[in-house]
Amino acid sequence: MYYFAYGSNMNHRQMETRCPTAKYLKKAYLQGYRFVYDGYSSIRGDAVANIVGEKCSIVWGGLYELDKECLNSLDNFEGYPDCYTRKILSVKDDDGNEYEAWVYLREPKKIGQPSQPYRNTVYEGARNCSLPEDYIKRYILQE
Repeated sequence: MYYFAYGSNMNHRQMETRCPTAKYLKKAYLQGYRFVYDGYSSIRGDAVANIVGEKCSIVWGGLYELDKECLNSLDNFEGYPDCYTRKILSVKDDDGNEYEAWVYLREPKKIGQPSQPYRNTVYEGARNCSLPEDYIKRYILQE
């Protein structure tokens, strides 16, 4: 099965810890959503990554292949089903190939700022996944 990571789980070191058997495949994007830092995480200390519906936007992230055990592990880390829900959405790679992938998301909350350590984790993950520089600056770093 496939999993699309757009926040801290893009970070390869974090994913190796959370899901040692997951295999990173390539960067991919999800149409009709926008990346935001919103809500509040008592674990992370501030706002965390989320995606919200927005017709003409896209979210870049990393596409992973994983097994049921990995999905269960991610469920625990993402607070599924109490914090984040998950659903299968269609993501595409640079060549236009489509993948049906699990994606974690939650109801939009008040936009906020992430802690610097969390933003650094997401940034490192964006670099690990070779996301477009303009996307990283605009959404991940919010420059």
